[in-house]
Amino acid sequence: VSAYSVDDFAARYIDFMTADAPQHPDTYAESYHRGFFHHYAQGLPPRQCGAVTHDTASVGGLVTIAPLALKNLLNGLPLEEVQAQCREHLFLTHPSNELALVCDAYVSLIAQLLLRPEGEQPTNEQLLHSVSARRRKALLAAIEKQALDSDVVGRMLSPACYISDSWPALLYFLCRYRDQPQKALLANTHVGGDNVHRGAVLGVLLGLLHGQSEQVWFSNLVDAQAIDQEIGQLVAAS
Repeated sequence: VSAYSVDDFAARYIDFMTADAPQHPDTYAESYHRGFFHHYAQGLPPRQCGAVTHDTASVGGLVTIAPLALKNLLNGLPLEEVQAQCREHLFLTHPSNELALVCDAYVSLIAQLLLRPEGEQPTNEQLLHSVSARRRKALLAAIEKQALDSDVVGRMLSPACYISDSWPALLYFLCRYRDQPQKALLANTHVGGDNVHRGAVLGVLLGLLHGQSEQVWFSNLVDAQAIDQEIGQLVAAS
């Protein structure tokens, strides 16, 4: 795994998405892909191709952040430098200042969980630190009284992709089921909405909180061996 370069990533992204022989089995292209390649087809340089739409500030923009953040943190880079590089990566496809603030919070939380002293467990208040005081109080109260998940993510918070609600929603599941990773992931799935992207970010945080993966589920993935090799290469390079 070589050192990260946003221009190298952009070139690989373009090659992957425009290959004559399709390199992926997907039949649906998310809006940020469509926006990026609309601009690219107009001749804009890759760094200017990110599209600004109603859903640019969405949780899906955080999905590719964790590998970059983990690699840099494991290599000893200062948090501020890691956050800056992750923002640069984010803005290639998701140019949103609102989302960048959450990206900073996500990278900070990754660092907090990854680099904490052995045996130290953050409180729910600490895990919800990046959420506004009003929402933090409401979420902690919902956890305390064991409210229905669908009342929290469905009524209090929207289950849609928009980062304003999807970030506190996934943190709610992290805190509510902090000792039950599988239950956390299933609860996130059951409330619907943009549960795939929320689940990808939630899974990273659960893995770091517990220091392990859900191996039973992981081993059943179709591409488990290839993914495991990629994870091994990332860790070895760090």
